[in-house]
Amino acid sequence: MNIIDLSLTIDEETKFAGFPRSLVYGEPESSTKIVEVASLTKNKVQSHNFTMCTQHFTHYDAPAHFLEDGLKNDEVPIDSFVGKAVMFDMLHKEPGSYVTAEDLIKTGIVPNEGEIAVIRTGWTDEAWGTYRFWDEMIGLSTCAAEWLMKHNVKSVAGDFMLCDSPLHPPEDRKWETDNWSPNHFMFLGKNVVMLEWLTNLKAISEERFLFGCVPIKLKGTDGAPCRAFAIEGLL
Repeated sequence: MNIIDLSLTIDEETKFAGFPRSLVYGEPESSTKIVEVASLTKNKVQSHNFTMCTQHFTHYDAPAHFLEDGLKNDEVPIDSFVGKAVMFDMLHKEPGSYVTAEDLIKTGIVPNEGEIAVIRTGWTDEAWGTYRFWDEMIGLSTCAAEWLMKHNVKSVAGDFMLCDSPLHPPEDRKWETDNWSPNHFMFLGKNVVMLEWLTNLKAISEERFLFGCVPIKLKGTDGAPCRAFAIEGLL
């Protein structure tokens, strides 16, 4: 059995750690704060307060992220985050490109109903923490999302944007249009959660493996940070 950590480390120093909302819809960016509130020297115990955005670092999107009546973080069934997974290797995709249905079909892999689809581009490993990460983001095409939904996957995970590039979407899918980010509506509208900003996916050698991406059970939120992992050698 081999357990592989797929999570980014949460810290205060990382720049560009979340969706660039100031550039997309004009709201100020969030920051991460980790503050010691008790110390071993003074209090014989160490404790911290921390503040962060639910959409920063390795996290997932609950249906409430895009849908008024969508399931909130604490309402999403735990089995959405754990189960058999299948890997789609897209390491050949160039910065700024899209993973398409044709790309997925060419792998020869067909996801089984109820599996978690994991798509590997290497983009988080290459560019995380830089403006380039967002400016040259790899995206997931609508046809690829439709193909995954056709095969009834229960969750979708990746190390890149599982929808349009946020800074360079197609003209008819910019934020100010009614057709903004259709993949979110497609996946989340069917309670298929989206697991984002995985890292270290290159360490996975098996095509099928056990996957977990366990979020903090924050009440009423649109998602939550996760500790993601793969377990090889059990299937």
